[in-house]
Amino acid sequence: MIWGRFARFLAKASTPWRSTQPVPQSQGELGEEARKLLDNPVLIEALDRIERKLTDTWRNSRAGDEAEREASYRLYWAVEALKGELRVMIANAGMAARQRAE
Repeated sequence: MIWGRFARFLAKASTPWRSTQPVPQSQGELGEEARKLLDNPVLIEALDRIERKLTDTWRNSRAGDEAEREASYRLYWAVEALKGELRVMIANAGMAARQRAE
């Protein structure tokens, strides 16, 4: 139930938060910033907590509460997609560095 409300809240957010910092332009810079995020224990703890709550919501949902289960499932995989995209940025930075070294 809580994750369904959270998803609706996010959908209604009129002004999404955006950083005032520019996006790094090189793959190396992107990779380094992505590594900093994945090395940040506070971010990882927050993402882990969210995943645990989503998993608990999914596991403890009532048989007929398909919408809540689906919302939890989608949000869980959104967190995984975020971590995966950060890993891709790190890998791309490594490949770009190897190509420059050749």
